[in-house]
Amino acid sequence: KQWYQRRVAITAGGLHPFIAKRFLYLPYPFLLSFLWLNSIAMKITPPTRMLSEEIKKLIQTANCFCFDFDSTIITSEGIDDLAKEAGKYEVIGKLTKKAMSGNMSFREALTKRLDIIQPTKTMIHNLSTENPAIITPGFRELLTELRLRNIDVHVVSGGFDNIIYETTKLLGISPDHVHANHLIFDDEGNYDGFDKTRFTSESMGKARCVQYIKAKYNYKTMIMVGDGMTDSEARPPADAFIGFGGNVEREAVRSVSDFYVTDFSVKKKKVPTATLR
Repeated sequence: KQWYQRRVAITAGGLHPFIAKRFLYLPYPFLLSFLWLNSIAMKITPPTRMLSEEIKKLIQTANCFCFDFDSTIITSEGIDDLAKEAGKYEVIGKLTKKAMSGNMSFREALTKRLDIIQPTKTMIHNLSTENPAIITPGFRELLTELRLRNIDVHVVSGGFDNIIYETTKLLGISPDHVHANHLIFDDEGNYDGFDKTRFTSESMGKARCVQYIKAKYNYKTMIMVGDGMTDSEARPPADAFIGFGGNVEREAVRSVSDFYVTDFSVKKKKVPTATLR
């Protein structure tokens, strides 16, 4: 039975028959984990076209994955959730689209949005207690798989750690692996600006942040995963960029991705939908 399961798993995983023979004797849990990483490095439409061997190898041998937070780890944009809490969603939504499409500098968009929202500590509290963020389906399982392979996970986000920490705490991601902006409040809990020294508070900040992470932790191979153009800008120094369209599909992001997925699930029988650059 185990032999049959292994052959089915290898066939479903898409390994070349010559290579597959070498994996038949691996422990079954490790085999499944390896096949999942192999599967995200494949294109299935059309089935005969494969991701380049170079990018596939980078994905399979990476020792660090960096994930965007908004619309990637969670299903929504944190600043839009904050805007809804303030009753300013319609105005903010337009600015968010411009920022994510690369039509406005990140700091300009961030400043304008926050000036309109005027967030407070009370709003932050309400978001985390009454309207907590929804984690993207499949992400918990993906996180587990990466940890089983001793692959570190960092969050690199243009969002706010004041909000992000509530979710990353649930996911077991250490605060020192969360790299994001920070909202500043006065003694009465009213908005008093944001920390402009954070990497992700300005354009190309994610690239500088990834470079910092790479140097600090001495990672050899890093993969950036995200839904926005600011995420694609992190490659290089990230060795590859995986565009994610599971919550919002952006054609501009798809076009610059080394690999593009719309599903984080590691338990589905089919290979996640993907598109070559």
